[in-house]
Amino acid sequence: MQTEAAAKRNTRQKSAIESAVLSSCDHPSALTVCERVKEEIPNISLGTVYRVLGMLVKEGKVREIPVPGAPSRFDKTTRTHAHFICTECGELSDIDAEESAFIAHARAMFPEAEIDEAEIIFKGLCAHCKGEKS
Repeated sequence: MQTEAAAKRNTRQKSAIESAVLSSCDHPSALTVCERVKEEIPNISLGTVYRVLGMLVKEGKVREIPVPGAPSRFDKTTRTHAHFICTECGELSDIDAEESAFIAHARAMFPEAEIDEAEIIFKGLCAHCKGEKS
């Protein structure tokens, strides 16, 4: 059974991690979240951050964005939407267009399936990186 002190610590850690993601506009990785939370809770471990982020994703409070070849990033915007990732600098940005057309098309193609959401990531060079390559 968890002690009262451990329960308070876990609640404090969860609150700080959730706050770090919800106050971010840069889609932080778990490592970035850990670095930000360490300002408030210096002894927090990366393992704790990963566990709590997993809980927050399951609870629907944050969204995990799998990034091929890189660590997942975490998004405060939980509604279904697309993302753009720069293949040069790794910047990740929201695309405000809803994915409803993609979901509707998939539902039409697979009428027996139950499709709840889609994960669409566009890849390319951001304006800054494109300018540097020119």
